Amino acid sequence: MFLSASSLLSIQQAGQALHTARQTVSDAVRAKAEKMVAMVASQPFSPESDRAYSQLRTVSRLAHELQAMEEQLKTMYLSAAEIMAPETPVLVALPDPGGRSRLRHVAQSHEGAEDVNVKTAPKHQARKAQAKRAPANRPQRLSPNDEKVLQYLKHALDRRSWKPLTQAIIAQGAGIPLGSVGLAIRRVVAAGALHEKGKGSYRLA
Repeated sequence: MFLSASSLLSIQQAGQALHTARQTVSDAVRAKAEKMVAMVASQPFSPESDRAYSQLRTVSRLAHELQAMEEQLKTMYLSAAEIMAPETPVLVALPDPGGRSRLRHVAQSHEGAEDVNVKTAPKHQARKAQAKRAPANRPQRLSPNDEKVLQYLKHALDRRSWKPLTQAIIAQGAGIPLGSVGLAIRRVVAAGALHEKGKGSYRLA
């Protein structure tokens, strides 16, 4: 049974909430420590100093436990990412058979017209048409998310061997939303910086 993307997102949100809680408690530990140092300096043997020290130990232990929980949740997230459900392919609706026949007839007629034009066109016109088509071969520019994915893959992959990576792991390593990973990978592959074999196996170009 695979985990859905929404389940993985819930684990990630829980980790973010836990991180925020740990930061808040850590700030409280620092503030409590400063107050205790000032109190002990002024009243080293007072009951208030003993009480402040006891409270500081309790809050410090809480901060330590939250940190351990955060590390455990990170491990759970990586394990869940490995069993996430694969993306559902998008199927494009095909036209009716009669429509396909009409399209094939129009395409054949168009190809015949193009063939005649190519055979009779002067050489300078052919060169001009080729020059107009040249910009289509320019390398595709990468977006900021594409650059982040490429930088992460340069650290995670090499040119000698294929390595399997899930989109969830790439999203976490590159620091971009999970939904943006698929498009970023396609652009990096189109730019010639990455090779993809099958689904989820990559190596640097």
